[in-house]
Amino acid sequence: MDLAKLAIKAKDLLDNDPDAIIETDIEEGRLLICRTGVDEDDYRVSLEKQIETEDEDGNLDEECEEITETGSSLEEIEEIIGLYLEEGGTEESIS
Repeated sequence: MDLAKLAIKAKDLLDNDPDAIIETDIEEGRLLICRTGVDEDDYRVSLEKQIETEDEDGNLDEECEEITETGSSLEEIEEIIGLYLEEGGTEESIS
């Protein structure tokens, strides 16, 4: 599937669900696309990497690294989807 079609699917999901999260497991942890904001027309979209770490006592913890954040236009979501795929995200997690 091409990037434009994936972006349209992702935008539809994000427009209609304020709690939407697109995610996939990667070698270091998880890769997430998250929506922030409750206004249907004015929200932000971020790409984050959650990395599992182990402290000196052997306890597992998660660190969240924000890769980028953009607006909610189709062009901005297409950019986020491109980065998501470059970082190890899968098409299947979007469609």
